[in-house]
Amino acid sequence: MRIAENLKPELVLVKINAKERGETIDLLLSALHDVRGIEKDIALRDLVAHERSLFVRLPAGSHYVALPHAATQACKQLLLAIATSPEGVGWGEMPNERANLIIMLIGPPQTRGLYLRVLSRIARLCNKEGFVQSLMDAQSANDLIACLENAESSLEEVAEEPDSPRFCVLGAGPGGMAMAGHLALMGRKVNLFTRNADRLTPIIARGGIDVTGEVHGLAKLDVVTTDAKQAIEHAEVLMIVVPATAHRNMAQIIGPHVRDGQIIVLNPGRTGGALEFAQVLQAVNPGVRPYLAEAQTLLYASRLTNPGQVHIFGIKNSVPLAALPAYQTADILPIIRSALPQFVPGDNVLKTGLDNIGAVFHPAITLLNSARIEDTNGDFQFYLEGVTPAVASILEAIDEERVAVAAALGIRANTAREWLYLAYNAAGKTLLEAMLANPGYRGIMAASRVQHRYISEDVPASLVPIASIGEMLGVHTPAMRSIIHLASIMHDVDYWVNGRTVDKLGIAGMSVKDIRFLIVGADSPQPELKVSDQQVIDYPLQVGFGKHGLDGGT
Repeated sequence: MRIAENLKPELVLVKINAKERGETIDLLLSALHDVRGIEKDIALRDLVAHERSLFVRLPAGSHYVALPHAATQACKQLLLAIATSPEGVGWGEMPNERANLIIMLIGPPQTRGLYLRVLSRIARLCNKEGFVQSLMDAQSANDLIACLENAESSLEEVAEEPDSPRFCVLGAGPGGMAMAGHLALMGRKVNLFTRNADRLTPIIARGGIDVTGEVHGLAKLDVVTTDAKQAIEHAEVLMIVVPATAHRNMAQIIGPHVRDGQIIVLNPGRTGGALEFAQVLQAVNPGVRPYLAEAQTLLYASRLTNPGQVHIFGIKNSVPLAALPAYQTADILPIIRSALPQFVPGDNVLKTGLDNIGAVFHPAITLLNSARIEDTNGDFQFYLEGVTPAVASILEAIDEERVAVAAALGIRANTAREWLYLAYNAAGKTLLEAMLANPGYRGIMAASRVQHRYISEDVPASLVPIASIGEMLGVHTPAMRSIIHLASIMHDVDYWVNGRTVDKLGIAGMSVKDIRFLIVGADSPQPELKVSDQQVIDYPLQVGFGKHGLDGGT
């Protein structure tokens, strides 16, 4: 990255009238709040705490440069804001301790390496003769940014995280673009793969993914390709972000090229994703020993806005992730969390699969709003305007069946209302209230047609496996079966035939005890994971073991 690329004119305050440090910091934080959506109070707390321990004011000719900076959870990417004050702002205890150029830098803890290198770049530039004076002479924000661009033109880009794992994102839909863009904007090495060359053309032409919303900027990628081998051969973590109905095909595509010790994560697995993927991978490349995991849901709420552009409406606070077998979760999670700390330990892939809230929301809301979708081409807010008290009552019935199937497997699944609180901090006395209270759903419009993945993916890869497991265990699921039946009629597809039944998951006829043993796994040698000191992150393990294996998350 380059510093100038990180700035917008609204984050450059030229010739401010502020007199004191606190007033100046407030101006810069307010700009960051308005433009980048940071949590101002948290950022202020962390900046003040850091300033107490490390006061930075650098001489630069006749001027002084102040560098208020801190690692903080107030933002989701590295951010800068700049102010100039010809008269100087009081910055220390003594009246003559003033600052003329104030450069604020904040970033989340996982950008620590990039954060330190950007600070180093700022110090280097400030030592360059005439640099600070050129910024002080700028008459507008655009002039100052142009001066920065000119000063950086002879320098290489600030290096990416040197010791961090390389990520490969497989899939260039809204979720894949959001994940690749977010990782790259945090200074991570990222490859992007998709079979659709048309999706890659604008990214190559732009020089990256244009990201807006929760994070913002031009995300530059290392490799952008339709060649699966090229995409994954030097990557440590493979983040598969495609519809669940494409998991089987993706396993066939990358299977011949997967290496021992690579980490493969399905984002999300929906229900039974890891089980299905493992079976296909074993058939394609029986000798390979990667680590396989699945996320309980997609980390992002995002939409493609234009070719090569993605808007991130929200990034979830926490997403459970579980490996298959479950005991490997503790091995791989620190590596993933070094870049994406939103991932937390999931108990096992049964729980992540049965905590699949898309099964509850997506098919039913789409079906029950099908006339409205066809009449308006989806011109309404899907989760907010598409859910009325009547619709919510059906969602609650589906949710109760999902929780009952989980209970039959000895798993305490979160209700949809509990999930909304855990993922988004959205609370309510009823499911409807919690959905309406979720800011992450604002602005997410319905699909423009009923031929959409909310049915074509979530019915066969979510509702069918849950209902199929329920049938095997004697749990009735009439609401789910009604949605599956209506969806099959609407799309003229037999989703029972195409879906992930217990036969396709490889668990048909198995007892609950046998299924749980399969998910937990037995001790077996695995490739050693190399985790650097920077990648070791403390987190509360939530995996417990009962008499016959995993405790199922209760």
